Amino acid sequence: MGSLSQHETDMSELTHRLATEYAVSRILAEAGDPAESLARALLVMGQELDWDYCVCWRLQPGSETMRLLASWQRDSGRLRELEEAVQAATLRPGLGLAGRVWAKAQTEWVEDAGQPGNFFLAAEAHRAGIDRAVCCPILFQTKIVGLLELLTGRETQPHPVSLTVLENLAGQIGHFLNHTTMAEALRVSEAHFRALFDANIAGVHCSTLDGRPLAVNASFVKMFGFQSAAEAMAVNSTDFYLDPRERDELIEHLRRYGRDVNRELRLRHRDGHTLWVLCNTVMIPGLEGQPDGNESTLLDITEAKDRTRRQWQVSKLESMGRLASGLAHDFNNFLGVINGYADLALNALEANHPAHEALEKLRAAGDSAAALTRQLLAFGHRPESEPEALDLVATVRTSLGMLAETLGPGVRVRIEAAPELAPVRAQAAGIHQIVMNLAINARDAMPGGGDLLVQIDPVTIDAEYTRHHVQARQGEYLQLAVSDTGEGMDADTRRHVFEPLFTTKPAGKGTGLGLSSVYSLMNQHRGWIELYSERGHGTTFKLYFPVAGATARLAAPTVASAADPADTGATVVLVDDERNLLQLMRDILEQKGYRVIAASSGQEALSRVRAAGRSPELLITDLVVPGGGPVLAAQLSVATLYVSGFTLGAATAQGLLPASHDPGAFLQKPFSPSALLEHVAVRLQQHRAAGA
Repeated sequence: MGSLSQHETDMSELTHRLATEYAVSRILAEAGDPAESLARALLVMGQELDWDYCVCWRLQPGSETMRLLASWQRDSGRLRELEEAVQAATLRPGLGLAGRVWAKAQTEWVEDAGQPGNFFLAAEAHRAGIDRAVCCPILFQTKIVGLLELLTGRETQPHPVSLTVLENLAGQIGHFLNHTTMAEALRVSEAHFRALFDANIAGVHCSTLDGRPLAVNASFVKMFGFQSAAEAMAVNSTDFYLDPRERDELIEHLRRYGRDVNRELRLRHRDGHTLWVLCNTVMIPGLEGQPDGNESTLLDITEAKDRTRRQWQVSKLESMGRLASGLAHDFNNFLGVINGYADLALNALEANHPAHEALEKLRAAGDSAAALTRQLLAFGHRPESEPEALDLVATVRTSLGMLAETLGPGVRVRIEAAPELAPVRAQAAGIHQIVMNLAINARDAMPGGGDLLVQIDPVTIDAEYTRHHVQARQGEYLQLAVSDTGEGMDADTRRHVFEPLFTTKPAGKGTGLGLSSVYSLMNQHRGWIELYSERGHGTTFKLYFPVAGATARLAAPTVASAADPADTGATVVLVDDERNLLQLMRDILEQKGYRVIAASSGQEALSRVRAAGRSPELLITDLVVPGGGPVLAAQLSVATLYVSGFTLGAATAQGLLPASHDPGAFLQKPFSPSALLEHVAVRLQQHRAAGA
């Protein structure tokens, strides 16, 4: 009878312990934080198997040490000191009970855990009343990945079933730790890859071979002007190509060779403008090893392409100038003979001779031809005498005074100059020729009369500006701006306007040498000329003369702290159809905390403002951008800062802005980052003060 009773007790004990093992299995099978899951498992083990303190140690990656992963104590007050010591401890092989089990890879039981050598925190265990302990190795595929240690203050003896259950539990924990280690490694690997993917300064685009997007990174989103990755992935890859045949050629090359290197492509930006990219593409293998996608890494080379084009234009002008100069030199020799013999013939004939009038006309034609060759000879040559310190304002006033009769009463001339300007290094004769050619060009552009505005102001050219202007050099300059209210020029005319012999005037009305002479003379003065013109909005030429005594190169200026605005966080709408300048202004403002809505037209700006769902406090718009300028300002009804390549005087003269326009609400291009931030801060303060 007693034997039967003992058998029933053993069966009950076995059932209870197996139920505990099953409960722990259920906990470990649930997805969750490894430490939290193990803490719950230790709670069940401690309560159901009657232990006071349960500890799970975990092997540290790449080291021969273990640290606490999870623990449970029945009486947190009594065991607090021991728990704190375990949390701070680093376990090594051979150290105490746990260290011996680690070294031998075998389960071990001790009956006096408070004795030194039995437990590596013996003093703390003794004060906590811990007497007995058992430790099991946590294995995975014969390798120790941790230790399971259970301690109690009650007198008890190890039961064979209990030890088997504990070893089974340790085995389950081993599988659990390996799974969580692999999952964590995968998660870290994926996070690392995603971080690298998104941090790549190049745009990355992954798609199937038929063009369905799979992934894009942040640089790609920004490069193509999208608001989010989701918006970018809504566009089929084929739709980015201006010429779909270019993608067909790329895919065919990929199918044949598996990769494609340094291919230049013309792609379509979100706003429709052309984006030149340098593309490197590789095939992506599918699950069965067969290629089913491709990954492209894109570098935006639009600016480099534009810069190369501008450099080519500069080189072309220089080459044409040298050619024209060489031809003029030889032609001058023939003119010398023609004019010389004409003079001899005129001197030999009486004034009433029938041939005398014809010879005078021949001589006059020779003088006109000589004047043309003198202009041609200016190309490719430095001035024979060195420039000197010159009062630019006085020289320009003198030149315009001499041209009053030439320009006629229909051209109204106005000169504006900043006070106390530094002298420039120039030649008076060169300045006179520059002013004459520009003034006559303006007169011819205004056959019905108009305004000729001449402005002289000091400017500082920084490194950022030189990145977008091939001829520009850093330093201090006086800017001579000559603006007219004529019909302006189209893009094709602007591309050729400085070329020798190019003219839009009727035959016999122009030589095509006026503006090319100005271009050459500015090179001789170690300066340069820039053109701003729009059809229907007149023309402005900006000429940059180096200030006498200024250093040739200056350190790139930083945005002064005095310009740091106090109104960061305000929503600002930016509108400009010059993409590089739009991006530059956006970067400057966003770095100072402004929330920017950028667009390349007035219509796009209105659409993006509605989509943003917040009211802007300031509009910054180019004067002649489509749908922008005063029209957009009236639609948004917010404080406005106008930016333009035209001067304020030229803009008011053309009727783009009223004559009473506040100069503080106008910023002339080019401008420095500090100037932009100062104008923005002032406009916001004025707007808020007015609304107070």
